[in-house]
Amino acid sequence: MRPPLRVGYEAPKDAEIEVDTTVYGFCGKLSTQASLQIITSSDDTLMFDVSEARKNGKVFADYAKGEEIYVVPDETHTKALMTINKNLLLGTWVMPSPFDGSTLSGIVLKEGGEAESFNQQGDIVYKSWRIINGKLEIVATHDDGAEIYDTSLYEITRMTKDSLYIVGSEDSYEYGRYKPEAPVDLGIQFEDLDEDDYNFF
Repeated sequence: MRPPLRVGYEAPKDAEIEVDTTVYGFCGKLSTQASLQIITSSDDTLMFDVSEARKNGKVFADYAKGEEIYVVPDETHTKALMTINKNLLLGTWVMPSPFDGSTLSGIVLKEGGEAESFNQQGDIVYKSWRIINGKLEIVATHDDGAEIYDTSLYEITRMTKDSLYIVGSEDSYEYGRYKPEAPVDLGIQFEDLDEDDYNFF
């Protein structure tokens, strides 16, 4: 079972469709450091040995009971070659803008496969995302009115709750999770005024 994908995107009729073997579900209570229990939306329960994936650094952002997890299985469907924590993949990912370096820009990965641009200074408009065979696919268009979609595929090389590094065929990004700055308390307090304070005569 996989979530809705490619929001707002329709592949060309002659495009070759890649078969996706990714298993998607929720982390079960029997999961350990060495094994991952996945419960699918149809209530199927699957167990995966994650020892090799963990050894190879392919357990991205780990997992905990109740979290949604993508699993790339081996041919026997008993071993996980890679796991990706969907709960921690969602959110706003930013990096210094390549245009001026003084502001943050990036991408917002939303539930349901929808993507948005965050403070994007170029003309790229992110539309959708999905995981396919362990890679992050991002669909974007340009802010020029033309309905032309670009699809890019990225390998995840590092992922924690606060970092996401992805590498594509032509570019790579080192994102950090966006954390709004807390308002600064200047220690200034204003007096509460009553009606008499507004009487000038």
